[in-house]
Amino acid sequence: MAALEYLVVPLDTGFFLGTLDAKKLEAQLNQHGSHGWRFARSIHETRRSLGIFRREAHFLVFERAA
Repeated sequence: MAALEYLVVPLDTGFFLGTLDAKKLEAQLNQHGSHGWRFARSIHETRRSLGIFRREAHFLVFERAA
């Protein structure tokens, strides 16, 4: 079985950054895909700041053979 290596790319949204932009997401997927990375999964996390603001983070997980 071949060993895998992983790459995690954070995409922050919310607070002052706005919502997740489809073009920004597509650019990240295409950029890393062109370097041999395969999108494996995403992880979503929501954090509260000052009890009022909400900030979201999306972590894109890529993998490829080591």
